[in-house]
Amino acid sequence: MRTLINGAGGRIGRAVTYETVQAMKDIPTMHNEGGAYLIALNEPRGIDFVVDNYQARDPVHGLYDWKVKKISEGCLTLNGFPVAFTAEKDISKIPFQKLNIEMVLECSGFYGDRKQEDKSVKLTPKDNLGRAFLQYGVQRVIETYPAKTADILIIMGVNYQLYDPSKHSVISNASCTTKSLALPLQVLKDNGINIDALLMVTTHAATVSQKEFKPLSDLLSEGITPPKEELELIYQIMSHSTGAAKATGLVIPSLAGRMSGMSYRVPTLDGSISNLYFVATSNDEITAERINKLMKSAVDNPKYERRLTIHEGEDIATKDIVGKRENSIFVPSKTEVIPLSFVPQNATAALVQIVSGYDNELGSSVDPVLLANYVAQNNS
Repeated sequence: MRTLINGAGGRIGRAVTYETVQAMKDIPTMHNEGGAYLIALNEPRGIDFVVDNYQARDPVHGLYDWKVKKISEGCLTLNGFPVAFTAEKDISKIPFQKLNIEMVLECSGFYGDRKQEDKSVKLTPKDNLGRAFLQYGVQRVIETYPAKTADILIIMGVNYQLYDPSKHSVISNASCTTKSLALPLQVLKDNGINIDALLMVTTHAATVSQKEFKPLSDLLSEGITPPKEELELIYQIMSHSTGAAKATGLVIPSLAGRMSGMSYRVPTLDGSISNLYFVATSNDEITAERINKLMKSAVDNPKYERRLTIHEGEDIATKDIVGKRENSIFVPSKTEVIPLSFVPQNATAALVQIVSGYDNELGSSVDPVLLANYVAQNNS
């Protein structure tokens, strides 16, 4: 499917663009084979900003391994692939039909749920701003972030089989935190370990949604290493809301209403960790050894789309997370199981802790590209 990436100049937009180009390099005839084929980029800050940004050394991820060249104000090449370029804030000015755009990877963050003044009013699918793309002939919109009003939330390795082209035009890829939770929980569910109640705490790198982080994020988006005094502005830990637990119930319906959680934002540029605490029941014994074995077996299971990996160290730190492409970096050494005295008939019960790390930028950018290719290959 002929694809446009909207918001291509942001940190996620750049990473999504890179991953899309890498996939095209691996399958050069993807546009003939049903995959997502990059045709155009849109970024209101302009082509010079994007080219400079793409060529700059990122303070987190270093230099991206690609060749970027400006051809004209309306075209650039990425690893030799010609890509049209527009710099429109108003998407009605993007020549979707002229370019024959079939899919949009929405990375700007501005086309998800409509903002509410009255939180008591329930949002409906018509309140998803991404539907605006559909009036220009676009068939599918994939929002690279959580959106309650999308037709469906899909995470690769968890519920991608539910995609139905007759029903799902606007698709949310959920949040990086939801992905880190949902995948290991899906592995447990698939192997007969049921979850009755769950609490999660995520220790999350700072993001542009935090006012204290905005000066730093502006510098990062321009590829500039910030001065020490800028960094000192955000040397604090902040509690922050998270919808990840609720969203996990949307991709794994059996967990709906059984989860809650909170987030702490910390002054790191990238790399996050989720702690999950849950009451589990099973017809078989629940042990740390069993859980860890299930996770290790899932790494190479095609069902989970290689979205899970294992960290074998005793502890996990940012250096073990940044650069990892998976949704979940499972840490076996942190798995804890405490048997519970109230045991269902013919079953066992336990309080369980598991730990899942994730690169909240890179892993979160790989997944929507995999999803876009899956949608493109199953579009009829």
